[in-house]
Amino acid sequence: MNLDSKLYTYHSKKSNNYILIAVGLILLLVAFFTGSSSKEFYFSYLTSYFFWLSILLGGIFFTLVHHGFSATWSTVIRRIMENTIVLIPIFTVLFLPIIYGMKKLFKWLPDHYYWDTHSFESDHLIQQKLAFLNEESFLIRAILYFLLWNIISISLYKMSIKHDETNDHSILRKMNLFSMSPLGVLFFVSLTFAGFDWLMSLDPHWYSTMFGVYIFSGSFLVFLAFLTFTLIRLQDQGYLNGIVSTEHYHDLGKYLFAFTVFYCYIAGAQFYFIWYSNIPEETIWYLHRWVGTWKVASVMLIVGKFVIPFFTLVFRASKRNTKLLKFMTIWIIAVHYLDIHWIIMPTLHHHDVHLGIYDFMTMIGFGLIFTGSLKYVMSKNPLIPINDPELKNAINHRNN
Repeated sequence: MNLDSKLYTYHSKKSNNYILIAVGLILLLVAFFTGSSSKEFYFSYLTSYFFWLSILLGGIFFTLVHHGFSATWSTVIRRIMENTIVLIPIFTVLFLPIIYGMKKLFKWLPDHYYWDTHSFESDHLIQQKLAFLNEESFLIRAILYFLLWNIISISLYKMSIKHDETNDHSILRKMNLFSMSPLGVLFFVSLTFAGFDWLMSLDPHWYSTMFGVYIFSGSFLVFLAFLTFTLIRLQDQGYLNGIVSTEHYHDLGKYLFAFTVFYCYIAGAQFYFIWYSNIPEETIWYLHRWVGTWKVASVMLIVGKFVIPFFTLVFRASKRNTKLLKFMTIWIIAVHYLDIHWIIMPTLHHHDVHLGIYDFMTMIGFGLIFTGSLKYVMSKNPLIPINDPELKNAINHRNN
């Protein structure tokens, strides 16, 4: 099929992208060199890091689902997904400061500051978990996570670009088999255990078997919001018009609505089970988030991540209104940051929400690196898989 290349050839000055990346790196470096001796910097860094990383992890899931089920409707948007997830190597390198600051983050390390006033040897719960929560196994698991994520994201991206260049449709079959392989299954396991390692273990006395699904649901939801926002912004700039239609936004809106409900179900079920069982080691985690201004944040999370999106996206017209969708995607992305902040920061600030200079510097720094890198990747290849045999059907996709 013949399409005007101006609609899918993204133009972005390399120099501008390099400036964004450079400024972002400078912000992170300044924050590191001024705050590396304080635990506050590392908690802020972890919060901002995982916020942006969760977008990539949600993107890997959606890309695997698209290729694994050979979906048609999402063909026109899959290149944006592939361009996003291929940023994983950058976030692999940016994980290094977390490794460097482990002793200021994780209480299960014997030389953590927490043990200045508590006895490590007499803490029965932590002693029982040391086979899993120790520095060596933590690092080995992190290496395996990133190895897996890089293999998946880079392989799918390269195969997709190769298909554009060669028009060899057997590559699509390879992408299908790759996505349905054990690597795809291992991805879900890795996301679950990354949530356990990097977030749940911040409070090693607490545990929840549902936490991994909670992290997955939030990651996929924020990626859907990011993807929808990116598509709308591209069309505002004149790209993909006549390629991505209201029908595609309707489907994305349905996904946003469905995973808003799914997130609420998982978050609610996790709370209800812990509340009902009333085990002190489990309930204390929620009690820490029900004091001072953390109580306000908890209520805002319920209202902001479920009530408002639910009663907005429940209507068919809302899913087909790009202006409303654009607002809701920004809202969901913003509330997702509150969610990550709510998970991590009460470990440091026990009584009240605290937003410091390191929160802003790391958040903006990661955001600039993410944006500059994504714009650079998008400018290298077409915004759509130009030789995909399902592209025409995807463009003509209609909801019943």
